[in-house]
Order: sequence, then C-alpha cells, then structure tokens
Amino acid sequence: MKKLSILLILACTSSHALAEWTMIQTNDNGNMYIDFDTLQKTGDLVSISTLNDYYSLQQKGELSSQWTELHDCKYKKFKALAINDYTGNMGNGNLIQATHFNEAETAWSDVVRYSIGELKANVICSR
Repeated sequence: MKKLSILLILACTSSHALAEWTMIQTNDNGNMYIDFDTLQKTGDLVSISTLNDYYSLQQKGELSSQWTELHDCKYKKFKALAINDYTGNMGNGNLIQATHFNEAETAWSDVVRYSIGELKANVICSR
C-alpha cells in the first residue's frame, strides 16, 4: 500500500514533465507549447494545458509556467483555471506557486486580435 501511495504521488507531481508539448510560438522571452493530449472539448468549450518556457528568470523566479486554460471558441474568449510556476524549464524543477481559479467566479477575457493569444486560440479551437 505504501508503494502504491508513493507511485500515485510521483505520477501526480511529475505529469507535467511527461507531457507531449508541441511548440506553437517563439519570441524574445521564450517558447509557448500546447499539450494536445490534454484537450477536452464540450461543445464550443475547450480545456487544455499550455506551457510558457522562458529564457531567463521571471518575476517569481520561474523558468516555466504551466497553465490549464478554458477557451470559448464560439465567442473567442478564454480564462485561466490553474497556473503552476516552476524553477526549471519545461515544467521541471521545484513548484514555486500553484494557483487554482474557481471556474464560475473567473471572468472571461477577450482574445485580442493579431496577438499571441489569438494564435494560441486559433490553434486550440481548430482541433
């Protein structure tokens, strides 16, 4: 039983490192990835995991941030459901901060035209 508990804890804490990240964008700050294996679609709503991988340390000391996002593909809106910041690249290293948002209480944000967010939303909603 003890071994099973340890395995479950390891599986939950290391799942970000096992993800199949697909790069969709790169810029001066770093790279943006999507894990299409996490895509869940219900009507026009799509939830998915994304990862921002930075070239240099950010404000909280993170080199990567993994997001769980919800996209409304019909109305071109999105919201964050969770953000995990890590000391290492590609979701590795120590977890600095885990933030979870209540879906019902989190406001939708418009996807800004001609932005990186629009590129990401278009890729996600085209699946």
